[in-house]
Amino acid sequence: MNMSSNQKYLNLLRDLVALPSVSATHRCLPEAAQLLATTFRELGAQVTYDDTYFAPFVLAQFRSSIPDAQTLVIYNHYDVQPVEPISLWQTDPWTLSEHDGKLYGRGTDDDKGNITARLTAIEDYLTEHEGHLPVNITFIIEGSEESSSQHLDECLSKYQDQLFADLVIWESGGKNVHDVVEIFGGNKGIVTFNVDVKTAKTDLHSSLAGVVDSAAWRLTQALATLFDREGHIAVPGFYDDVAIPNQREKELVRSLPTTRDTLIQQHGLTSPLLSDKTGDDLKETLYFQPTLNIEGIQSGYLGDGVKTVLPAVASAKLEARLVPNMDPDKTLQQIKQHFQNEGFSDIVVTKTLGQPGYRSDMSDPEILRVIDITEKYYHQHPVIMPTSPGTGPMYYIHEALNAPIASLGVGYAHTLDHAPNENIRLTDYNQHIAVIKELIRSYEK
Repeated sequence: MNMSSNQKYLNLLRDLVALPSVSATHRCLPEAAQLLATTFRELGAQVTYDDTYFAPFVLAQFRSSIPDAQTLVIYNHYDVQPVEPISLWQTDPWTLSEHDGKLYGRGTDDDKGNITARLTAIEDYLTEHEGHLPVNITFIIEGSEESSSQHLDECLSKYQDQLFADLVIWESGGKNVHDVVEIFGGNKGIVTFNVDVKTAKTDLHSSLAGVVDSAAWRLTQALATLFDREGHIAVPGFYDDVAIPNQREKELVRSLPTTRDTLIQQHGLTSPLLSDKTGDDLKETLYFQPTLNIEGIQSGYLGDGVKTVLPAVASAKLEARLVPNMDPDKTLQQIKQHFQNEGFSDIVVTKTLGQPGYRSDMSDPEILRVIDITEKYYHQHPVIMPTSPGTGPMYYIHEALNAPIASLGVGYAHTLDHAPNENIRLTDYNQHIAVIKELIRSYEK
């Protein structure tokens, strides 16, 4: 490996991590986008930098000299999640730190480390082949992936005439708890929303609790109606549009190493699994079924000591993870109607974010190319997943490119995405560089 290019892009990763590019608060997004645009130009790409929206969009195209060369698209994002609670970080989250063979800092895995590893692979290949590529490579870089990819679909539509692909490599991925590389080709959609209720002009003395319904009770009672006693989502019509997995997808998920015990151990779970309650298959539920989750609840007095108060306002943040065919707005309307039907017409539901889900055909020849290269490099068959339980804008990318999508990256089972002490292992980082170089090499004729 060309150590100079490796160090060059590790320095870039250091500079990227130092930028707190949190899309939720619109921090440092132009700075991160400009840094990447400059880097792409210096490497020889034709770069489009579009700052129409709050998170600038970057399109970087490396052209092959071969007239009929295929096109590889790499999708990444430069925005990150907030770092709170900062007290749980062992190192400064905005400083790239190395110890015990690991790199720590917000964005090391999700998603800045994946960007710099892929840039290293391209520069290495160009250096070794006198500046020539056997395949066109286009980077699509956005800055609001952690906020449901706001405006990505508009940007893709705007540059549709420049967007074509034979294969899309997704933003991230990694190894599972058994240290085996996972390759997945889909993810869930999402709709996030706020739920608010107000029962009085101001908080009241709690002596009135015998005759006055508090906002805290109204909210929690309303939320409790979202599930039935068996643990299934009780919103009428919620499951109607769920895409049924085909036999190949079921077989792939059935063969995954995930088990009830490994899930409990990995996350230190102390409450029963919902699948124990429902009796549904754990793997099929995790990968092929939608979810409904409370992200947080707020009401009343939560300070030290006691304050005998009857809360006048209460609020919660919720999300529904969606599978293919489910529409975010339709799903949210079903939830609103459910509250109405259950007698909670005073509950106010406000959409915050939304995007549909998508699944690739994992038997597509271009995905088989990725699987074959990965297997040969690691001398081990990767775990193939038709989708991940998480969310991303695959639907928008597929709508724009109509190409299969495969996800693999620099992460591992304890990379702690979105959490304090996010980290990657240098070994995995360097291996991903090598795999991307092999992928580029596979297009040689």
